[in-house]
Amino acid sequence: MKFIHSINHSLHNILEKDTGVIFYGEDLDDPYGGAFKASKGLSTKFPSRVISTPISEAAIIGMSGGMSIGGLKPIVEIMFSDFLLLGSDQLLNHLVKYDWMYNNQVNCSVTIRTAIGGGRGYGPTHSQSIEPIIASIPGLQIISPCHYHDPGILLQNCVFKDQGVTIFCEYKMNYTKSLVDENNCPDGISVKYSNSIFPTAYLSNYEFETPDLSIISHGGNMILVEDLMLELLMEYEVNVNAVFPSVIKPLPISDIITGIKDSSVILILEESPKNFGWGSEVIAALHEASILNDKRIMRVGAKEQPIPSAVQLEKEILPSKAAILSLLKEELSI
Repeated sequence: MKFIHSINHSLHNILEKDTGVIFYGEDLDDPYGGAFKASKGLSTKFPSRVISTPISEAAIIGMSGGMSIGGLKPIVEIMFSDFLLLGSDQLLNHLVKYDWMYNNQVNCSVTIRTAIGGGRGYGPTHSQSIEPIIASIPGLQIISPCHYHDPGILLQNCVFKDQGVTIFCEYKMNYTKSLVDENNCPDGISVKYSNSIFPTAYLSNYEFETPDLSIISHGGNMILVEDLMLELLMEYEVNVNAVFPSVIKPLPISDIITGIKDSSVILILEESPKNFGWGSEVIAALHEASILNDKRIMRVGAKEQPIPSAVQLEKEILPSKAAILSLLKEELSI
């Protein structure tokens, strides 16, 4: 199953299971079915509970808080994650504070889906990875699945497990990827998972040996890492394991430690700029857990400048396999 089909199938299941679920956002109605077709068929099947809204992210996000307090289960779609900042006041000063401000007499549980990241030539205001900005909001949960997770199952857990205010990040480059699990890994790669409703995926390109390198990342970066792991094995005989949490806030630090404890070299990869980024938080948490010791830490992120519309120029800004290989050749002497 494709990543996008899992999302669409899950939305159908969620709306069928619970009449209190309301799904709304911009341009969701058939035959368009949303900018990435995640809502295809939903407005036809559930016309009273699938709503296409005016273009106002602040209103869209603000409405979800009122719906939730009133007993509904809103799922919001923000077409591009860049536009979440238009609703940042509603996120920061309202949704995440309602429970606390009203002494837990109300419950604000909202799931906000959004397409995130670059790789499609959509330009500087439609291609950013803004997780570090929204992650600074206290009380917010952020889910960022890769194609080794089933995003539909994770989405249902957000809606039905009372997860509070959740941003569900869907990397655009994942939409056309086929889902992978223990049963259909590419040759040379194996995967296992932590035991959680939002599991961490542990990939490896070796069976019995100690890893030469551990990679910590999330979301659409798996596409790059999967290819990188295979090349490092076949061309350079480098043993690699990769740690991909599906929840990136709150940080599942115990899962990450489990995945890197045997490594002496750690690479943290993010599509957002590395300065003041998610990777910085990972390093701080690992240091506080006193497990870094003599481990060598490297960070790779996007260059700190706007993302061009021209695909070839965009590739120069975003992390690439070539850039990572160049860094590793220097650090690992391969």
